[in-house]
Amino acid sequence: MALFLSETDIASLVTINDAIDAMTEVFKIRGDGDVINPPRQQIDIPNGYLRLTSAIVNPMKKIAVKVSSSMVFDSDSGRILLLLDSETGRVDAIIEVFRLGALRTAAASGVGTQLLSRVDADSIGLFGTGRQAKTQIAAVTAVRPIKKVVAIGRNKERLSSFCAEMTRELNIPVIEAVDPLELYECGILVAATTSAEPVIFGEHLKPGTHINAIGANRLERRELDDAVLERCSLVTVDNKVQAEKESSVLLRAIEQGTLTWNDVLELGDFMVGNGTERRTTDAITIYNSHGVAMEDVALATKAYELAQAKGVGTEVPFTLG
Repeated sequence: MALFLSETDIASLVTINDAIDAMTEVFKIRGDGDVINPPRQQIDIPNGYLRLTSAIVNPMKKIAVKVSSSMVFDSDSGRILLLLDSETGRVDAIIEVFRLGALRTAAASGVGTQLLSRVDADSIGLFGTGRQAKTQIAAVTAVRPIKKVVAIGRNKERLSSFCAEMTRELNIPVIEAVDPLELYECGILVAATTSAEPVIFGEHLKPGTHINAIGANRLERRELDDAVLERCSLVTVDNKVQAEKESSVLLRAIEQGTLTWNDVLELGDFMVGNGTERRTTDAITIYNSHGVAMEDVALATKAYELAQAKGVGTEVPFTLG
């Protein structure tokens, strides 16, 4: 028997704090070197792409294999993850992971914020108003004493709706920026866009700012201009191997000689003490997210354990008898 967990099940089971706990655990395991996380494979198909991701987290005794595609954004189909026992090969769970993916990405930003931002940072400057933006600011507010969010977006109507919804949900003011420069007064900047052009500009950054850049995880996307990396004292990612394949921002900076891959740390490295001397009060720091399979393992395992404890989900037989 395997346990099937739907999007509705995940929404009822997993909180942003659960997700942050799971990410903290897996980044620490990664820092200790006990994760196998090959780069995701992307296969071009007519009118889109197919993505295959997988990882093994040995202390959790779990494997995850996820299949997703560009077509899910234009249909009711979900992304599916198989969670397997790494010792027996048994399929423990089949999970719809559209919401889980948003929680995973946000929770990783939460960990990055907790590690890298000033402890007294109390405001967020938000670029973007989509699905990921909602979970991103929820994660940041879970780890810092946020008093307000200042947001900007391309669509005025959508921006107004987003601000009203998130003000109700988070119980703090989420307001529309009158001027984009207002966002740079915030201690934490979040870029959650699919923009091919920069939305954050280094010339406006204040000392002590932390940036979570989560949208530019494909080579054709770019959220940060060249001056951002020039001014950063500490550049982190979730997985360097994945970043080397997909981070247009970092690849551009390395090509220009602004930094080298030796300058880039994984969050797991930072958690075990590497690079901590670069985190000063005035340092400008960045977490450049890519969303990798070890994070899927951790959060799917958390969801599976919660589902077992609460009796949630549908059992699916693989064989008769």
